[in-house]
Amino acid sequence: MLAKVDFYYGAFLSQLVNSGFAPAIIENSDKRRIYKLATDYGDFKVYTKYVSKQANKGQNKLWHFPFNTDELNNILQDESINMFAFICGVADLVNSEIAILNREQFNECIGIGFKTENRRVSVKSEKGARNYLIYGTGLELKVDAQKITKNLNKRLSEFSMASVL
Repeated sequence: MLAKVDFYYGAFLSQLVNSGFAPAIIENSDKRRIYKLATDYGDFKVYTKYVSKQANKGQNKLWHFPFNTDELNNILQDESINMFAFICGVADLVNSEIAILNREQFNECIGIGFKTENRRVSVKSEKGARNYLIYGTGLELKVDAQKITKNLNKRLSEFSMASVL
């Protein structure tokens, strides 16, 4: 029997395959999935997380991805994780989106120096915009949110090109 989570992670894997990546599952649990991706330009270890519903209603979409202390400690201890995929779900699944961050961007969003137990990464998708606004515990939306392209193929190619440099 398929669970809802399978649809979200399956969509992510499908996008990877369509973009020329060859994913291999490293860890499988209900809370998170870690994949290793092999490309001609190098290997990536991606931490994936999904949220099935938007945090708001309206034309602009917003998703919050919470991280508890244990989850965050596991991520910070595994320095080989160099890609973070946030699967942004919507009610009918059809218009779900995927935002991808590198390690540095993730660390900025969650705020490495913060002492709070729970942290978050937030993804905002404004109608008609070409970029996501990414922020969280460590970055404020109106002050220093990061802009990440919505085009998944382009974003994945940026990772491939970065590993060549």
